[in-house]
Amino acid sequence: MKRSLAIIVTLFSLAVFTVFSTSSVASATGTAAKNAAKTQTRTVYIKQMKSVDGKVRITVDPIGWYMGKDADVKFKEREPQAYKEIGGAPDGYYITNDSKRTVSYSVAANAKVMMQIYDRTGKMEDIDIKWNEHVTLKKFQSIYRNSKLMDVRSFPYHITIKDGQVIKIVQQFVP
Repeated sequence: MKRSLAIIVTLFSLAVFTVFSTSSVASATGTAAKNAAKTQTRTVYIKQMKSVDGKVRITVDPIGWYMGKDADVKFKEREPQAYKEIGGAPDGYYITNDSKRTVSYSVAANAKVMMQIYDRTGKMEDIDIKWNEHVTLKKFQSIYRNSKLMDVRSFPYHITIKDGQVIKIVQQFVP
């Protein structure tokens, strides 16, 4: 059962990564090339979220997010003894965080936010994965502040930045 969940999580992670990679490539072709240069996707930990004068601002810590064979290569490079013992990156992904440098961005009021897992009811037994569940930015702020049963600040997020403003936030599930 645990192995099946790990496989499902790995496949989902690959799908999320593929969507981001495909959308980046697609947006960089044709007449959208000029706008694509202003759009970036980053994988980050969200360190702080503030609302000032009705505008949301996040401070993020950019990370390296590797999956599949890329994760195995990076894992072997960084942790050769562990790689030798287990043969690859645990659960098919690997995170690096070589810098404690943070970056702040404003978040568009209409930013798309998708969550995978969080405390929906205040009951531990109700915490379950719901892939790419759309929530409002206001709801995400509430989820972010609620660390009673599950702290979503410990999850990586894929953020899409256009013209210096976050327009999309996607929680990355990690087992």
